[in-house]
Amino acid sequence: MDTIFSSASNFQKSALKIIRISGEHANIVPLIFSFKPTQPRLASLRKLLDHNNQIIDNALVIFFPGPHTATGENIIELHLHGSLVIEKKIFQTLGKQKNFRIAEPGEYTKRAFLNGIIDLTQAEGLNDLINAETENQFKISMSHFEGVLSEKISSWRTNIVFLLSKLEALIDFSDEDLPFDLERLFAENIIDLLTDMKLSIKSSSFGERLRNGFVITLIGRPNVGKSSLINFLSDRNVAIVTKEPGTTRDVLEVLLDFDGYPIILNDTAGIRSTKSEIEKIGIKNAIQKADKSDLILILSDNENFDFTEIKKSSKTILIHTKSDLGKLNKKNVHEISVKENTGIDKLIKMITKHLKSLEPKENALLTRERHVQAVKRASDALKRASLSNLNINPELVAEDLRVAATAIGSITNNIDVEEILDDIFSSFCIGK
Repeated sequence: MDTIFSSASNFQKSALKIIRISGEHANIVPLIFSFKPTQPRLASLRKLLDHNNQIIDNALVIFFPGPHTATGENIIELHLHGSLVIEKKIFQTLGKQKNFRIAEPGEYTKRAFLNGIIDLTQAEGLNDLINAETENQFKISMSHFEGVLSEKISSWRTNIVFLLSKLEALIDFSDEDLPFDLERLFAENIIDLLTDMKLSIKSSSFGERLRNGFVITLIGRPNVGKSSLINFLSDRNVAIVTKEPGTTRDVLEVLLDFDGYPIILNDTAGIRSTKSEIEKIGIKNAIQKADKSDLILILSDNENFDFTEIKKSSKTILIHTKSDLGKLNKKNVHEISVKENTGIDKLIKMITKHLKSLEPKENALLTRERHVQAVKRASDALKRASLSNLNINPELVAEDLRVAATAIGSITNNIDVEEILDDIFSSFCIGK
């Protein structure tokens, strides 16, 4: 396997740069740059030279011998001054060496997985941790990286394998009496597993939203202040604000953080009768976006909140904009004025309260569709096993248990398809 290298800062100017080299041949880096080898896990100052014996940089060098490293391989880190020229010289020198190459995105983490340092959920948690932008995203990604989901998956799989081992004993030694009530043991354990999995699947919707963002869509007629509100909330001019109706034709997305909740705020085309085909498409997209949203903010600058296209429900908030020109004083209608900055803080609290109401009682551990589908496959197999007669068809029950164990195992480790692994790790940044 090649020895790989990359920079933590990806060819950007910085005060310092760290170049990590991982692989079987990482221990020959001192020979490549003509410096004295360092003691393992001890930072040492070394002068790095090129092939012409010209100095490249004075660097702090740390060598980590495998297998007890981040990747399970030999690792050497070069802590350099932040010059792009220095970085380029290091890359050019390493790139000329046999079996050395630049790391692909996520390749360090992929090697950590392949070498048994972390499992897949921890790898995914690490990537989510790097990309976390809100407090709640940080918490759930850190819990995955620390192995909380891994422990849950391991517990499920251990119970399934336990039942399978008892069943295999029944099949192999059918002439002997087993010293326990096998049917009762199976029924109780499978019911417990199915109940726990059902709760996890139920909470997964919230988990996925924590990871990807809660979708909130602004709906209203042209010029009611949708774009002004979204600009105010984002504290920057991301939407066009004019008196001309129909200015916003495409759905415009803004990412926000409300009390730790990641928000995807959608500014949409004003709903009105129009002859413009382009504007009609924008209005249609707005309605479709609203239907799929976690929360809909219906805005109006008068008493008319009636949009037959939008079904009012617990996920809608009625907002009267431009209250500085006069309030409606209507029940269930929230008054705001972007111009005078009134009612905005209360609106944010209302939105946050709604999002908190979506939070399940149990921890939302499943944050990816991959997780959910695997648990569903396992759950379906366990249901089939519970419906089969243990005494008449033990082989069928055993097969369903194997299917369940394989499905659950695929969440953390047991994936053999290279394309699936490539898809998971390709979303990582270079350097991880």
